[in-house]
Amino acid sequence: MVSSIAALTQTLRGDLGTDFYWIEEQLALNEWCQSNQNCKLLAFDTEFVSEDSYRPELCLIQVKTDSGIAIIDPLRVEDMSGFWGLLHHPDRTVVVHAGREESLFCYRATEKQIPNLFDIQVAAGFLGMEYPASYAKLVQKIVGGNLDKEETRSDWRIRPLTRRQLEYAAQDVRDLLTIYEVFSERLHKHGRLEWLLEETRSKQAELYEYESSENWHRISGVSALSGTSLSVARGLWNWRDERAKERNVPPRRILRDDLLVELARRGSSDPKHLLSLRGMEFRNTKPMIPELAKVIEGALAEPPPSWPKKLRFGKGQPPGMLTQFLSAAMAFICHHKHISPMLVATAEDIRDYVHYRLDPDPDTQSPPEILRGWRADLVGHELDELLAGKLAIVLDNPRSPIPIKFLSVDGQKRS
Repeated sequence: MVSSIAALTQTLRGDLGTDFYWIEEQLALNEWCQSNQNCKLLAFDTEFVSEDSYRPELCLIQVKTDSGIAIIDPLRVEDMSGFWGLLHHPDRTVVVHAGREESLFCYRATEKQIPNLFDIQVAAGFLGMEYPASYAKLVQKIVGGNLDKEETRSDWRIRPLTRRQLEYAAQDVRDLLTIYEVFSERLHKHGRLEWLLEETRSKQAELYEYESSENWHRISGVSALSGTSLSVARGLWNWRDERAKERNVPPRRILRDDLLVELARRGSSDPKHLLSLRGMEFRNTKPMIPELAKVIEGALAEPPPSWPKKLRFGKGQPPGMLTQFLSAAMAFICHHKHISPMLVATAEDIRDYVHYRLDPDPDTQSPPEILRGWRADLVGHELDELLAGKLAIVLDNPRSPIPIKFLSVDGQKRS
């Protein structure tokens, strides 16, 4: 680290022996970003609080480069754009563990995807390890150390933070680059590095689509509604979302999901009818009744919204025994190819595959996920052979965790 950075930041060392720079001033962050412009690897983690705000509140940013660990205070530093810009360089790999929130914080600040995101939790799944595995388990398995979990429930909004809290936060990036080096070498050896990058890009795209979409259809119980009830549900969801954003509180504190669905089901804008609904008499809900009545009245005049289009690969449920058979086959393939089955496919993915092969929807153009990208290379072709009768499953060793094996139809064992 250049001397100017050392002068502008505090270099701290805690009881656990983790050195780090504490950055809480704009000039210090600018200097740190400038000094790390050429770094090829950057480990990234955050501390946030999500219980009391519309979106999770970013409280700390932890990073590690070849110059060491830095902890940045985004509550004190006004302009974080220089830091977010570091994450977007096409020649820089950003290493995270279970980086959902880290990706979203960056996207909300820049509306850009991190081009080279390496998630060690996903990487572990591609290497046949437990998925999803906690960071503590991966550190213990790869590095051989233990993480201090004493500050897990800290309120990261309170200032000043103790040195113990800061060192706890520094731990979360201390070993990320070491694990990255081990995992990237193994993935490269097995030809799976591009699979990881493909999966990470896909997961980021799904997150960003969710972030920018109306999500009224995800409310528990709304699937039982139809017609104008859906119009009211959508209208109430949009109203609630705007109010929550204005007040910076979780949407459920504006109006509970169960009340929203019941108001939509009843479809009445009469204030007396609204007040008669149990739960509307509370002091934080009752004053909103006139406003709710106007929202419902306006929504009733709108046509029912279209249900978000989901790729459908057939109708009804495929035979349960067939999907169980293919699920067992997929577990066998994943075991022998050293990859976590939970990373490859869900039970719904298996059902989609069966529909697509046996009873396809003529309007469906794209194949199901199992038959796309790296999943097709890994399991899709062998599932096709099983379904076509070219492969058979037989019991091999009843005492084994994976007690089956594949045989080709001519009786030869398949590896």
